[in-house]
Amino acid sequence: MIAWSVELSEFDIQYESRRPLKAQCLADFVVELTPTTVEEPQVWTLHVDGSFNSKGGGAGIILEGPNQVTLEKSLKFSFKVTNNQAEYEALLAGLRLARDLGARRVSCNSDSKLMVEQLSGTYQAKDTLLQRYFHIASHQISSFDEFTIQHVPREQNTQADLLSKLASTKRPGQHRTIIQETLHSPSLDDKIVNVSENEDLGWMSLQYQLNAT
Repeated sequence: MIAWSVELSEFDIQYESRRPLKAQCLADFVVELTPTTVEEPQVWTLHVDGSFNSKGGGAGIILEGPNQVTLEKSLKFSFKVTNNQAEYEALLAGLRLARDLGARRVSCNSDSKLMVEQLSGTYQAKDTLLQRYFHIASHQISSFDEFTIQHVPREQNTQADLLSKLASTKRPGQHRTIIQETLHSPSLDDKIVNVSENEDLGWMSLQYQLNAT
């Protein structure tokens, strides 16, 4: 790589390494729709929902940013989870997405009263597994300048609930992209990310093992 840089410099060409495709695609998507004027960071709204039934588990994430930018993620679990674990996985995936897009202020809605109360300090996480999720979520939350989470009734979280069941819904008149992921192991483990993009469908299809850090 150094040799390439030296050879290119003879022609007044500078070499720049390519960023990871996932982060690059998402960042470019938001930059294209965001004004260049420097303003105070706006609040991004995050809706998360996780579910598990006899057919398997999944999570739905909706991230709404400035200028009607909306990203929807349908996350499928290829491992067994409890409902509470699925809710935390949905939150962690939403936090990673918000962080990748450069969000600094986030308002999160979830219909999991247990998770919301634990993160708000009202309930204590007693289950060993949920304690680990609680600490990871708290660590990720601390990286934002501002973060709030509130409980909403399930009927007010319908779209995220549908996405968690791997269904897709449309919001006309908005800049919208859908991301599909398969999570092969719990976010408590560190895994390598592999990304693929489907251009024919007009939206990104991402399948990778997520890094929980």
